[in-house]
Amino acid sequence: MELHQIQVTYSAEEDRLLCRTSFKGEDEGLQEIRVWLTRRMVQRLWPVIIDALEKQVTLDQPLAAHASAEIVGMDHFASIEEIRESGSFNNPYETSIQAYPLGEAPILVANANFTLNPNQPIRMNLTPLEGPGFEIGFSQTVLHGFCSLLKDAVKTAEWDLNLDMPGMLAPSAGMALN
Repeated sequence: MELHQIQVTYSAEEDRLLCRTSFKGEDEGLQEIRVWLTRRMVQRLWPVIIDALEKQVTLDQPLAAHASAEIVGMDHFASIEEIRESGSFNNPYETSIQAYPLGEAPILVANANFTLNPNQPIRMNLTPLEGPGFEIGFSQTVLHGFCSLLKDAVKTAEWDLNLDMPGMLAPSAGMALN
């Protein structure tokens, strides 16, 4: 299945993030997998995502391993700009879903594991405590887009989590260039 869209929204009733991921099946119909991400899971997941991004830089560009954090920050900025310019953040999430391989009810993610290989998409496997989970392969751009969606949803949730990208310094109010 080919990744089609990702949506991350905050549910105040559940105090969780709902991550909807749609895929185009071989018959071109849309399939969707829904997962809940708790505050605790996001807090644990974020550093693992950052670590995976940095390790992927080391695998893909061994000579740049010493600057992996800075490269991740630059890649994030470039990826988000690319997504914005393409208009992908503005596309509404398609709701014409034809199948729910794991059921219509979202699964509650308890574990996340990553698989990294040189010059390959980063693979993230999300699983509940019991039952099947799912694995998704992210290109660098799509994973940075997912990070941006996650950051926006966490901000909406007012969970007070620090989801910063490495190598990206926030400008200080007292700083000035002369």
